[in-house]
Amino acid sequence: MKTRAEFAEQQHSKGANCAQAIALAYQDLVPIEPQHLYRAAEGFGGGMGQLQETCGLLTGLYIVMGFLFSDGNLEKGQSKLQTYEKIRALHAAFKQEFGAVNCLELLNGEKPNFIKCKDKHAKACKVFEEVLARYGITAAQDPDFLNN
Repeated sequence: MKTRAEFAEQQHSKGANCAQAIALAYQDLVPIEPQHLYRAAEGFGGGMGQLQETCGLLTGLYIVMGFLFSDGNLEKGQSKLQTYEKIRALHAAFKQEFGAVNCLELLNGEKPNFIKCKDKHAKACKVFEEVLARYGITAAQDPDFLNN
């Protein structure tokens, strides 16, 4: 059985960017089809469109957080402030674990690619799941898609 981190690494090695790969590793937590999640994360790879700004692993997880905590109410959305608080918690935990959130810093000035980023998936998953646990959410360790 693969872990979520191994699944993300596999997706990344097959051509998904870092944001897509990690978001897909949590596809069972969001109410949309995996291909839509993949599409939503596409512009965030390489530190936001290869600008090497905020790490794609982190922005991919931001997308999942939005699905988890937004009320989705188009008329009177009331969840933004609470969602922002959770995003800040994830951001801080990621920065504490990695020492930075900026792709350029995380890769020591080198261009992002699978080889440079593959060792970061497991830590990113660990950080994310620890933050989710603070809010009472547990990511199942054996969802069916991990074994496909």
